[in-house]
Amino acid sequence: MKRVWNFSLFVVLLALLSGCEQLNQQLKNVVKEPSVSVQNLSVTGLNLDSVNLLLRLKVSNPNDFKLALAGYDYQIKFNNKELLKGETCEGFSVPAAAASSVDVPLTIGFNQVMDLLNQVGDDNQLNYEVNANMRLDAPVLNLFAINTHKKGDITVPKLPEVSFGELKVKNMSFTEASFELAMSITNPNSFGVNLKDLDYQFSMGGEKWFSGAIEQGVNLAEKQTTTVKIPVSVSIMKMGSSVLNAITKGDFSDYSLDASFVVDSPYPALKNLKVPIHYAP
Repeated sequence: MKRVWNFSLFVVLLALLSGCEQLNQQLKNVVKEPSVSVQNLSVTGLNLDSVNLLLRLKVSNPNDFKLALAGYDYQIKFNNKELLKGETCEGFSVPAAAASSVDVPLTIGFNQVMDLLNQVGDDNQLNYEVNANMRLDAPVLNLFAINTHKKGDITVPKLPEVSFGELKVKNMSFTEASFELAMSITNPNSFGVNLKDLDYQFSMGGEKWFSGAIEQGVNLAEKQTTTVKIPVSVSIMKMGSSVLNAITKGDFSDYSLDASFVVDSPYPALKNLKVPIHYAP
């Protein structure tokens, strides 16, 4: 506390004895210029609404006294398109002869990110450009421009891609009808994913027809596609008229599937993420 008071007194004395220009020169001789740098920009979470990011800034103080900062502002572009911009007036301090990390949590709309990824190909990478500025909590020290600029690449994971084949009749008897729907799943990422807890509900003609689950998980290597057969079995006695008409005519266009599965992977943003599916041909 004594050191900070002595430094403030020194600044006041300089202001009284010197003009502004001389004061700035004197300050530059006494105060070493602090710096800020971008340590990392990473994806921390992903869902169907948004992509969560974390920007980590490092502020270095080469002086032998503590520096107080009044806040910062930032601007981030992805593929030359500005998607994030903000500022904070929340202050913090950097110890003498040390560095402090500042974490800035960020959120972008899921559709915005996916639109950009669809433009760059299969590598799931976006180019980013960060501009950030720190504000010192001392008017006499504002002669220092504490800013940083960095360009780099960031990998954004994609959700598995799902498509469906035709609904096929597997077996018919006097008591039961069984069907099968092929679901094709593609992993568009450069790392493996695991799919588990597949639950589904099948409807025909607006009537709930069958609910089921597939307990066995599916492991997909990078860029791999596999097919999962979804079984549907219904009692003839419980079928509604619309279902019986569909079977009689062989027309299975009026059905829908509501399902969900959980995606897990070694990538932090894709851990135990529940993905809903709605399909109607």
